[in-house]
Amino acid sequence: MEQHEVTIEELVNGLMDHLKLIGYKESTRERYLAYYKVFIKYCRKKGIDYFSLDLGKQFLLEHHKHKWVDFENLTMAENYLQRHIWMLYEFQLYGEIRQKKRLSKNMRLEYFEGVLDGYIAHETERGLKDTTLKGKEFSARKVFKYFESIGIKNTSDIRSEHAYGFLASRSYYSITTKEAYQYLLRSLLAYMSQKELCSKDLAQMFPVISIHTKNSYPSYFTPECITKLLQSIDTETLYGKRDYLILLLAATLGMRCIDICRLTLDDIDWKRKTIGFVQSKTGEYVSLPISDELLMALIDYIKNARPECGYREVLVSNRAPVKPFDHRNFHEMLQKYFKRAEITFKEDQKHGMHSMRSSLASNMLRSEVPIPVISNVLGHKYTDTTGIYIKIDLEGLRKVALEVPRYE
Repeated sequence: MEQHEVTIEELVNGLMDHLKLIGYKESTRERYLAYYKVFIKYCRKKGIDYFSLDLGKQFLLEHHKHKWVDFENLTMAENYLQRHIWMLYEFQLYGEIRQKKRLSKNMRLEYFEGVLDGYIAHETERGLKDTTLKGKEFSARKVFKYFESIGIKNTSDIRSEHAYGFLASRSYYSITTKEAYQYLLRSLLAYMSQKELCSKDLAQMFPVISIHTKNSYPSYFTPECITKLLQSIDTETLYGKRDYLILLLAATLGMRCIDICRLTLDDIDWKRKTIGFVQSKTGEYVSLPISDELLMALIDYIKNARPECGYREVLVSNRAPVKPFDHRNFHEMLQKYFKRAEITFKEDQKHGMHSMRSSLASNMLRSEVPIPVISNVLGHKYTDTTGIYIKIDLEGLRKVALEVPRYE
């Protein structure tokens, strides 16, 4: 039977069962049920048996004196009233609750939302991956937000000094991030120029961008630091078991954040003790060995800390609604354990999750593991990509360095 064919009471009962299934606590479900009991009583008085969104809006207006408005403009109290009706509506439509990530007020654009949509559609046609598109949208939104903050309301008013002004306003960014924004600006301005939305001259900005990252030394931490970091995690707690597994996957297998989040139970071969998956960035399949330490961490998390759910992803949220974990939470988690382990950073040293990957490669190199083997572990398609890590093997370079003859 379709959800819209069931009565309001049956719909509410089904929603309650669904909330329990996806991990909502009993106390939370009881609060929702108390709200819906009032709604059901209202419908009975009206002689209405079937739910609709308009009925929900009518209930809010008549019973709570609240007129339905967009979610993004709600106070907490108003959100409480509308959220219950919206959840019932979603469950009626889809048979599940769909968590919509709504844009925060401070990131909404007043004048350039349409231009941004057109740019992302243009980039989508190029066949870029979803993760790349999301990153571009986020960065472009920051650029347009800056333009609006200095009084620009139309793309035709954008000048080169405004683009440079944006970069100057982000002087605290790392060199790598600054380079990424230069690429973004070059692409964005070229698109607007092509569509005759801005001056043609803007398309000529940033003809050459210095690739600082290929000339720099990647940041890394010694095996002693990695051990100290892992030992700072309390693996007796639910969150500790999860965080320990995440950092082990990054530190011992060099997995990227997005691949850690997308890792599924089906990717684990328990008999062969391997993890095999297609890398999100390269599209290349890799099969990596599972150490005894990692094996125990996987078992401990899955048996003792992972909430029961229908998802195949290994990592899921502990709070309701239970869903696959979001890698954007990783950086804050890692910094917490760096602080707990009292690990300090050198000037300009990167200390994000990718530094775990760099550390693995660098420490393998110091252990005289051949470059092709390291390439295989990191999932690099070409060994030239792995070659960047040679730069930080200073001791190895000294061994093969030739003595410079004296110049008389």
